Amino acid sequence: MSHTAHEKVFERVREKKESYRRYNFEKLQEEAFATFFDLAQENTSIETLYLISVAVPREFFGLQSRLYVIHPRSFQLEKVCTSEDGLVPEEKRLDFEVPATDIPLETEDSWIFPIRGNQALAQWTPILGQSQTIGMFEIHPKEKVDAKGHFFLEKFTNRIGYNLHMKLLIQQHFDHIKFINQLVADIEHNVISPNLYYKLFLIKLKKLLASYQHVQQEMDDVMLFLRNQNEALSNHLCEIQRPLADSNASLEQEYKALKKHYEHTSLFLETLLRRDHFEKGTYVLRKQPCNFRTEIMEPLLERHRPQFEKRKIKIDSHFESVPDEQITLFVDKGLISQVFDNFLTNAIKYTQQVEDQLGHRIKLFSYSREILKDHFGEGIHGIRFNFFSTGKPLSLEDSRMVFEEGYRAMGSAHERGSGHGLHFVSNVVEIHGGKVGCEPQRFGNLFYFVIPMKEERPQQH
Repeated sequence: MSHTAHEKVFERVREKKESYRRYNFEKLQEEAFATFFDLAQENTSIETLYLISVAVPREFFGLQSRLYVIHPRSFQLEKVCTSEDGLVPEEKRLDFEVPATDIPLETEDSWIFPIRGNQALAQWTPILGQSQTIGMFEIHPKEKVDAKGHFFLEKFTNRIGYNLHMKLLIQQHFDHIKFINQLVADIEHNVISPNLYYKLFLIKLKKLLASYQHVQQEMDDVMLFLRNQNEALSNHLCEIQRPLADSNASLEQEYKALKKHYEHTSLFLETLLRRDHFEKGTYVLRKQPCNFRTEIMEPLLERHRPQFEKRKIKIDSHFESVPDEQITLFVDKGLISQVFDNFLTNAIKYTQQVEDQLGHRIKLFSYSREILKDHFGEGIHGIRFNFFSTGKPLSLEDSRMVFEEGYRAMGSAHERGSGHGLHFVSNVVEIHGGKVGCEPQRFGNLFYFVIPMKEERPQQH
């Protein structure tokens, strides 16, 4: 917490202390406040809060009350509880004539106080879209309420509002979580499982292509045999066979492209929509040994290469001499693949042409890796992946903030984006025990991430 925030909190405490000194509540009123706070904190259900709200004025001051709350879905004001009868049945909650008001209102025999929510939480609560008022609190008989009692009841109603708002928010979040869990189950049933059908389809398609290639080979053998026996027939068959061979070659290319697309999409779908993420409320890793170059980087580069070529971005890579097979990365392959994918898609979006020190115009994306000895402690080496794109260097502030949720650097407005991609990258890398960073350089920007690595040790015989 910053020094400014620290001072604001202490200043607010001093203000409240002074306010309560000015309020000068009677001992019974202070006890009523304390009772309400204790019981409201002890009980979690909204219905119990309704009962506590009407019970405190009756038990402490002999005042009857009726509680009205705006329904969070219908946005209608409903009478939910009374001190005489307790909770109101749902079918009778619209049976009343009390008007909604933003200021205290005096009627023939009662006082009506607006129940206000916490404006700081308004963005999370739809019912506070137009007004702070989330309900009404009616007190009767009004003859028993003097000026000091009126002031106390206003403050008491405010406390009802803040507690009610928090419980409505908690209930809303519970409903939201319940919905998400149901949605995940539906996704698993209606998206993930049917996706396996495409794998079976690709297996069958591969067998068909193999049979077509076998027939093509047999035709080649027949034409070779007929070349000396019947040249005219051999030439005729050759004319028939040529478009078939071209079609088979095209089908083979389409099959390979479809297979790669399926593998990429399936990996991302099954990783992001993993049930564990939703149940735990965070990304849950499923680590496995992974060769980043052959299993992640090369397939992703091949997938994105046409977009790099379309934008005339040259791709360059520099790897140190340590062979890949000497390095075992224990990572969640699906999540780490999406980290690499985010850096590649950002490079496609934001790489710009610059003039180098020799006056040459270049538009370049390069990637590399390096091993950092003992980076995470003695014997725990790190592997750092670097992604450099030419363009305007980010400011120091942008380079520090670019991994924050929703943050978009200056100059990025011309490209579509939500500011979520690099925040996702940061989350995934951090739960792998690593870290991310951005280093503005002379001709562009270098993004990187470092994760722990484990070297294979030869087995003892």
